[in-house]
Amino acid sequence: MRRKFELGIFALLGSILTPSLLLAQILEPTNMGPVINSAARDAEPTFTADGQTMYFNCFDRDGRIGGDICVAHRRGDSWTEPEIVSAVSTDEYVEVEPLLSPDGKQLYIMSTRPGGHGGPDIWVSELVNGAWSAPENLDAPINSPDADHCLYFSGENWEFAYWTSTRPGGFGGNDIWMSEKIDGVWQQAVNLGPNVNSAASEHHSLPSADGQSLYVTTTRAGGFGGEDIYVTSRTNDGGWTTLTNLGESVNSDRHDRCPAFSPDFKTFFFDSERSGGFGNKDLWYLPYSSIEHIR
Repeated sequence: MRRKFELGIFALLGSILTPSLLLAQILEPTNMGPVINSAARDAEPTFTADGQTMYFNCFDRDGRIGGDICVAHRRGDSWTEPEIVSAVSTDEYVEVEPLLSPDGKQLYIMSTRPGGHGGPDIWVSELVNGAWSAPENLDAPINSPDADHCLYFSGENWEFAYWTSTRPGGFGGNDIWMSEKIDGVWQQAVNLGPNVNSAASEHHSLPSADGQSLYVTTTRAGGFGGEDIYVTSRTNDGGWTTLTNLGESVNSDRHDRCPAFSPDFKTFFFDSERSGGFGNKDLWYLPYSSIEHIR
């Protein structure tokens, strides 16, 4: 009788739980391996539309010290040895947080190089005849005299910009801000408000495919440890819901942060200092379907 009861319960659970919910309970992230990941920091991936080329933030490669932008190419089931993109990387300053436009013709980065508005700024390089141009500053309202970084866009024409800033008017240190491009002009930056931002650090706001959700990295209390990745979604009145932790499929007792999507939005990448990696921060991934339901 007890055996029949247990089988009945398992059958009932199987009928209630969708495959994505079952996956969410058992799936663990996969490390991208020792070609991409090194003993130093490897983070913040971005991909060409075909998924065959990846740019990411690399540290201490090729005998250099500090942060650079690296590129690797997919060959079958493996990646080529990463190379530093010298056109957008400097010896003296930090370059991190690359973001490719959908057509692969613009590469956005955060840099501490001079010529900006004050603190770290966001810059953009153009692909001209197969080579990246010298990065140009994005200027206001995206850049300010304070630290501005972690840029992402959403919308059919990338008309919504989300980024991190320490500018006045926020709720803590790093806050998430946004701007809308109207008639070709970026409007004044708007803070996403207290449901998203707090006295802790909120940064790196990754939009979902439909632009209705943002995946945010934060140090706020109540997580699994260190930085955790949360999600917020738009409300009917245009606001944002309170942040929801993505849970232990993504977050660990170490720093877990800075997510990115594959071009088809089927794979969720992030960097982490969890055990089982090769160094400081490593790139990890898991199927987006395993966490897509979390809101």
